Amino acid sequence: MKGALHRFSLEGRPCACFAPQEEGPLPLLVLCGWGMEEKLPSLSQELPPALLFFARAEGGRDFTPWPAPGVREGEAFTGEADGYLEFLTETALPYLEREYGASPRPEGRGILGYSLGGLFALWAQAQSGAFQTAGSLSGSLWYPGWMDYMEQHPPRPGEKIYLSLGDREEFGGPPLLRTVGDCTRRAHAFYKEKGLDTVLEWNKGGHGKGVDARWKKALAWMCRAVDEKEGGRKTR
Repeated sequence: MKGALHRFSLEGRPCACFAPQEEGPLPLLVLCGWGMEEKLPSLSQELPPALLFFARAEGGRDFTPWPAPGVREGEAFTGEADGYLEFLTETALPYLEREYGASPRPEGRGILGYSLGGLFALWAQAQSGAFQTAGSLSGSLWYPGWMDYMEQHPPRPGEKIYLSLGDREEFGGPPLLRTVGDCTRRAHAFYKEKGLDTVLEWNKGGHGKGVDARWKKALAWMCRAVDEKEGGRKTR
């Protein structure tokens, strides 16, 4: 899609969005990862008109829903995702609706993330109901307590979930991380049993291989999944 990259700050947090050359309401996709500002234009190239938004985050703090021990030396998961979710729902979403014509409806919004960002995306969907579509790319579904939380917070009718994983991810790293394959398969089976529109896509390689390509696959699926029938859009 054709559009422009915009950079700004909200509550002191650096943000960026790629806005298409159309007026709203526009489907909104919130990306949860690292260093995404420069990637938004290239990630948007083959997508239909949609607003892509990224706000800088510290993964071990902002993407973790509750505290847990780190899996590597010097790592800490402080469990402050509540604050980041509040920033998204109370500050970022209203701003994007007002300034860029983002959809005001959960049906027109999606949230997706990589690694801990993928964990956060699934949790944010379940916790808030603000995003009907969620995507977890090589998500940290091994996170202590996640599977219990998932099963205790069943999805709402109509929600849609994209899952992906590298086919070598469950064979390397610390023992806890090696459970990611079983956890992801279990999550997919759970969502499917609940009648959701869901997919589990397997990619070649480990956690860090072909990351941009994985983003592009997920974004294409998410764009098809969000409700694009917002009506009345015009070229800017």
